[in-house]
Amino acid sequence: MKSPLYHLMCPVALTVWNNYLPFFVAILILSVAITDAHGQTSSRHQLEQERVGLEEQINLTRQLLDESLEEQKSTVENYVALQNQLEARRRMLQNIQQQMQILNDTMRIISDSITRLTITFESTREVYFTQLRISYLRQLTTRDWMYLLSSGNLNEALRRYLYSQQFRSFIERRKTELDSISSELQHKKELLQQSLSELEELQQRERSTVNALNRDLRNQDALLNSLRGKEKELRENLREQERRRRELSREIDRLIAEEIARRAEVVDELPERAAEFDRLSGSFQQNKGKIPWPVERGIIQSRFGSQPHPTLRNVTIQNNGIDIRTQEGAMVRAVFEGEVTALVSMPGDQKMILIRHGDYFTVYAGLQTSYVARGEAVNAGQELGLAGKDPGTGNHTVHFELWRGKTMLNPEDWISR
Repeated sequence: MKSPLYHLMCPVALTVWNNYLPFFVAILILSVAITDAHGQTSSRHQLEQERVGLEEQINLTRQLLDESLEEQKSTVENYVALQNQLEARRRMLQNIQQQMQILNDTMRIISDSITRLTITFESTREVYFTQLRISYLRQLTTRDWMYLLSSGNLNEALRRYLYSQQFRSFIERRKTELDSISSELQHKKELLQQSLSELEELQQRERSTVNALNRDLRNQDALLNSLRGKEKELRENLREQERRRRELSREIDRLIAEEIARRAEVVDELPERAAEFDRLSGSFQQNKGKIPWPVERGIIQSRFGSQPHPTLRNVTIQNNGIDIRTQEGAMVRAVFEGEVTALVSMPGDQKMILIRHGDYFTVYAGLQTSYVARGEAVNAGQELGLAGKDPGTGNHTVHFELWRGKTMLNPEDWISR
């Protein structure tokens, strides 16, 4: 036997379930759609951060090129910078196209949600007005109090009263919520449309910029072609650069070998120092991919490893680190905490600093001045000195290397993007 409470609530529950099931389904669909839209927004935010970084790189490269081209110097280096510039702009265009695709997908999701909610809203409103009409017709023949008094018993009268009140309240609340959701989604759609228009304008500007860069690159190629008759001079300059690189490499090999041997002696004499070496090594390893650049602003002029010469055919260059081109007055900073184990004067009145981070070593070459001394403990970001001019190119360039013991590592795998 069913309880009086069942008979009291059953009519209300059945009415709500039968008439408003589409509404609950629509709300569920909307929740999924909004979740997808949030995911799309997060992806677009990441792409926007990448776009800002590319824009900063492009602006810096443009500044460096403008400064250099005014004096018509460093033809080979400018050619490499222009190639990097072109690649950055291509990545910029790809980034913008991906953002536009995300915006289109997000707008489609929101538009579908608006359509579903509009249908549900119209259905709910129709039910609401139907109920009002029924109530009105009933009032024409029977007053509310007469309708309640005509009940067979008190339980029936209570059910009639609760049914009428709850149903009307339910409809009114849902109508208010639907109006609010519809208004909010329409607002988001307008914002997305505005953003899409801005991205389309940005894409057009980027296309124009790439076309201008292609013209610059063709002009640079023409300049390089005019220098083909001076290939002998270029090769002599390259031989001088390679000689300086070999001297630097031999000095670094010697210093690192001495430091490795010194560590073994120190650990034998002071075993507690081993824990400090292990701590620094582990901490350095854990920060792979997050280590800051040795200069605040710069572009990679020459990458790690074996690579073809940018202008001379059948010529290969070997680089034990990376060469970062920067601006005059740029400050060189330590990328991680450690100890300055060597400070060496190099040809061209330049300085080279070697810092030990446990089992790892970082090399900073091409400094005009140095602010640290051998044996000094340094912190991450501490100023080491000013970037100097490369004797061969006249550009302000910092040579940066990363070693683990006697093994060379690619610095680009370790520094932050």
